[in-house]
This record gives sequence, C-alpha cells and structure tokens, in this order.
Amino acid sequence: MFSSPRIFSRRESGVTAVRNLRKIWGVARTEYVNWITNPRIVILGVLLVFMKNLVIDPLSARADKFGDTMVIFEPYIAITNSSRLMLFIPLLFLILLSDYPKFGGNSMFFISRTGKKNWLCGQIVFLIMAIVTFMGAIFAVSILLSGGHFGTEWSEAVRKYAARFPEESGNFDSELLPSNLYNQIPMMTALWQSSLLLFEYLLSLSLIIYLAKILFGGAVGLGGAVLVIAVGSAAQYSPLKWAFPAANTIIWRHYTEFLRELVYPMWASFLYLGAMPLLLIFGCFIALKKLKFTENR
Repeated sequence: MFSSPRIFSRRESGVTAVRNLRKIWGVARTEYVNWITNPRIVILGVLLVFMKNLVIDPLSARADKFGDTMVIFEPYIAITNSSRLMLFIPLLFLILLSDYPKFGGNSMFFISRTGKKNWLCGQIVFLIMAIVTFMGAIFAVSILLSGGHFGTEWSEAVRKYAARFPEESGNFDSELLPSNLYNQIPMMTALWQSSLLLFEYLLSLSLIIYLAKILFGGAVGLGGAVLVIAVGSAAQYSPLKWAFPAANTIIWRHYTEFLRELVYPMWASFLYLGAMPLLLIFGCFIALKKLKFTENR
C-alpha cells in the first residue's frame, strides 16, 4: 500500500518544521553562549553595584529607621520605576548587545546555511533569552540584598514612612517608591506590570539595532536606540513624554499622587510597548529579503 500524496505531504511538512525549529534553536543557543561568555558581561556587575548603592541601601536604611523590614520585592519595583535607572539600565543592556547581529567572519555563510528566516527567528529567541537573563539578574540580586521578608503587600516602612518623617519628603530617597506607586497600585500588580513593560522596552530597543544593522550596517541602529533613550528620558517631565518608551515603562507616572485617577491609561502603554516590537520584527523580516551575503556589515 502506498501512502496518499496528502499524507506524504503532511509528513514532509512536519519534518521540515522540526528541522527549522532545530535551526532556530541552534542559532539562539550559539548566540546566547557567545553573549553570556563575552568578557563584556562584567558590565552587568557594574549595574548591580550601582543599583545596590543607589536604591537597595537607601531603602534598607529607611526601613531600619522606621523599625521594620522591607518586602523582598520592593527594591526591584523601585529599580524598575526609577527615572534615573531607566536611563542607565537600557544603555548598559545596549552596550552588552552592541556587537549583534553579527555579519562578519563566517556569519553570512551561517545565515545562508540556516536560511534567512530561521536565522532571524533564532536571533529573536536569543534576544528574549538575553533580556530574561539580564532582568533575572537584577531581580535575583535585588531580592538577595533586600534583607527583607516575603509578602504580597507594601510594607509599613514604605506606606507610613512619609507620615512619620515628613521632613524627609521630597528628597531623593523618598522618590524611590513614590506615593503614586504604593497608594494606587497593589504591589504584586506593580511587580508584573513593571517587569513586562521593561521587557517590551528592552526588546524594542534591541530590535531597533537589528533593523538598522540589516538595512544599513555599522552602528546606526545603536545610535538610534541611544537617541530614543536619551530623548525619552529628557522628555519625562514634558507633555511629550508619552510619545517615547521611557515614560510608558514607569508605571507610577500613570497615576496621580493620592486620588486613584489616571494621568495616562495603562492599557495605552501596554499597547504602545507591545506593538512596537511586533512592528520592528515585521520590518526586520521585510529588510532581510534585501540582505546580500557579500555585504560587509
């Protein structure tokens, strides 16, 4: 008995799909290993020291002065909602990613062997792995160094500190976890919203680099991504801030200080930061069709 052409076609398609998945994973795994073993990864350690000195230690000192301990998630939420750190965190991640995508050496042969689409899909998987690793390191270190206790609600040291020490309101330490955050947003909601928005922000910046590298080569994309960060950070106190990813990433800016009133809808930020990487991925696939294997990029 012979298999029908339809059954044979389905089996062939299934085998091809498995091969493509293996190629995609092979690209992602190779790039990730090269990225995580690059000596440049020590820059992540610099960021961790910086966030300890700038965020974790001040919050811990405030908790000690109040006579309480922090909830272990509070430093991470403060880090991902800090206007200053939202300037440095993306910049440092882009430094770690500045060599990608690679087109030198045997890279073009590698692309030719795996196929352009499989290569790009593998690169996207690699970016997701790199961002999760980067954010995971920030999350893990902030928890380990917090010296706090597990909980799902804001600690009293956060909620009541300003009432006990009103003379300290308005200083830098008091802005690490502003009242717009703990008065308006449950802590666990703030945790996942901050994480998702930061993930989308980093993915969008990474894909700007990829799209420009495919189209133009060189460091045009890196310069463009840095410009997005710089202009967005500079515009955070102007009405134009919502046109840039930086303000959309910081959730406390969406609320007033006391009344539960939205300054800017959260769904709009999720839509904005969710649509951006999708559009950039689509652009990468379109640009990839014009990529020539003889180009020196």
